[in-house]
Amino acid sequence: MKIGHSTMQRSLVLAAGLCAAQWAFAEPELEGGQKAEAAIADIVMCYARGTDAIGDSKTNTDPRGAGLAIYRTCFADDAVFRAWFPQQPFNSQTFPNPSIQPPTSTINGVSAWADFVSGVFRGNGYNFTQHMITNVKVNVHGSKGTLTAYLNASHVIAGEGIGGPSKCVAIANGTYSLNVEKNRGRWRAKSLDLTLLTFNPVFESGTGCAPPAP
Repeated sequence: MKIGHSTMQRSLVLAAGLCAAQWAFAEPELEGGQKAEAAIADIVMCYARGTDAIGDSKTNTDPRGAGLAIYRTCFADDAVFRAWFPQQPFNSQTFPNPSIQPPTSTINGVSAWADFVSGVFRGNGYNFTQHMITNVKVNVHGSKGTLTAYLNASHVIAGEGIGGPSKCVAIANGTYSLNVEKNRGRWRAKSLDLTLLTFNPVFESGTGCAPPAP
């Protein structure tokens, strides 16, 4: 079968167009600096996943252990955690100076922080938490870097009955500030500061947000 010259031209043009389309929609490879920024940004996402694993006492048989295992993939074992709770003064929402306005809590070590988070969540009776991260800003300086991000976190005490209302939904808003460092080819956080603007119940039913009896 003979193929006409015009038919051949159309086929070549179509093939070239398909190749161009595939190239246009291909996932672009990140450059060195972009790769570092993406890896650092994932640290705060990792933190949220670990915290919500601790928050989930419904599907995790060992919430604290599940969260700690995630924390250890993105934090140094000796990381320092500082938290300024609502109404606790701080001199800056990002990287506050603890010598000017001391934090509510200072926790040394990722394992101790998992204990602290677990104590807060179980002490308030939360069954689930969900931390959403926005406005992530990353700066890279060689093998070190910084990250800041906003948080909006829901803390839930489950209700009774399928489809029924929760007993409690409390919302926290604030800012995370992290110092990070690359060691042996991997980025990990060396410190995390949390400044909370609010942490208030926004919905209650039944016994509401009252902590469980000891």
